[in-house]
Amino acid sequence: MLYCELKYCLTGVFALLAFPMATIASVSPPLPSATNVLNRVIDRASHLARDGNDEKYSYAKRTLTQELNSQGEVIQSTEKKYEVLLVRGWPFARLVQIQGQQLSEADIRKEDEREQQFRSKLEGRDLKKMREKKEAWIKPELLARFNFKVVSNAVYANRQTWVLEFKPKAGAPDNTVQDRIYNRIAGILWIDQEDAEIARVEAHLNKDLSLGWLGMLGSLKTCDLTLERQRMPEGVWVNAKQILLLVGRKLFSTMRYRAAEESSGFQREP
Repeated sequence: MLYCELKYCLTGVFALLAFPMATIASVSPPLPSATNVLNRVIDRASHLARDGNDEKYSYAKRTLTQELNSQGEVIQSTEKKYEVLLVRGWPFARLVQIQGQQLSEADIRKEDEREQQFRSKLEGRDLKKMREKKEAWIKPELLARFNFKVVSNAVYANRQTWVLEFKPKAGAPDNTVQDRIYNRIAGILWIDQEDAEIARVEAHLNKDLSLGWLGMLGSLKTCDLTLERQRMPEGVWVNAKQILLLVGRKLFSTMRYRAAEESSGFQREP
């Protein structure tokens, strides 16, 4: 549960072009305000949530979860591969390999049952109404929890982007686990200038996060998240790669984990 919240919640060093300052001043347009950029991002996300174009691809997904020692060396690793297919327009991730091996007959039956349960949930439902109720993954109330600043223009994946720094606003509620995560997350966004889509995210904890009553269940000292997104030829953006590094304490033992997820082979479905 904590991993999922860290994964979907939302330090980098920028290389400036080596032109003389006078040349930069003469050709670089003024930077837009963070408010204008983020309003475009929200409008785009809301439109896609209603339109549903973000769900029209099948693809392959690979996950790699590693346990690390104090030197950052891998001591245990689990690799899984999935085929993400569309069921009536909604994505279902079907497990196909574990540790490079095909599934056993028992595991295949479990995946068949999971898929059938997924299909059964969609049976008889009004998919049009489900689309209409779908919410954007970027919401105004989420962005309102942070202070943003446009710091530069940059070329990322051969596209022009705006680079924004963000940090949590002071004085926000700190009651739930989600609140405590948001109040400790800072980082950098790369926003595609043409599409107003998030192209890349680098986020990190700017202070320790205690878990449970008075931190009795544990704490996180490091939580670094990198998310890379890819633009499809049709103009749809998809999550291509993400890496999450966690370092902290679980009860009385130290934990160090790195989880990576990569998606590839995107094929548009009717």
